This record gives sequence, structure tokens and C-alpha cells, in this order.
Amino acid sequence: MTVTELQTLTAPHWLFEFIDEQSQQSVHCILDNISQSTSRYDEFQITDGVDVTFPYAGFYTYRIYEQTSDSNLDPALAGSLCEEGRAHIFEVFPSDNEYDQPLTNYIYE
Repeated sequence: MTVTELQTLTAPHWLFEFIDEQSQQSVHCILDNISQSTSRYDEFQITDGVDVTFPYAGFYTYRIYEQTSDSNLDPALAGSLCEEGRAHIFEVFPSDNEYDQPLTNYIYE
């Protein structure tokens, strides 16, 4: 992402808004920029169920706002919009606990 290039605040808090493309249900969270080189790119880490809980797997429109508050989750009260894009949220299923036996072929005459 490249939110820093449109940043106007000195030390903003980044409000993320995710809108499900089918249900139009939205979820919000505030994340820290963890990039080591903000002149090149901005990096954020998000964990489903910790930072935000996505109601569905699928495609979401995301919007990133800068703001001075570290507790406001309302985009209408946030500062300027710095980036908008599309995210694909998918479920990772645990691996099956199956034992794979090698195939053995018998030839009968």
C-alpha cells in the first residue's frame, strides 16, 4: 500500500474500513504502519478474529483513512481518505489428519 504519499497529518492513526461486496456489511479496525521504508511502501498486519472479525470469506472493498484519534471507528468522523482498493479474504482450513499409505499393486496370475 502507499498511504503515506497522501498523508497530511504528522503522526496519523490508520482507520481501515472493509465492506463486503455482496452483503455490503462493513467492519473497521485501526492498525499501525509497520513498514521499514515508508518512502517506498506502507505495510500493515491484520489478524482475523483479533484486529477485526470478517463476517464472510470473499471480496471486500477496503478504504484507509488517516485520523488523529486512536479509538474512533467511524469513517464519517475520520480524516481524509488515503487509499481505496479490493481485498480477498479467504478461509484457511486445517489440514486433514489422514495417513497416506503408499499404493501397493499385486499381480495375480
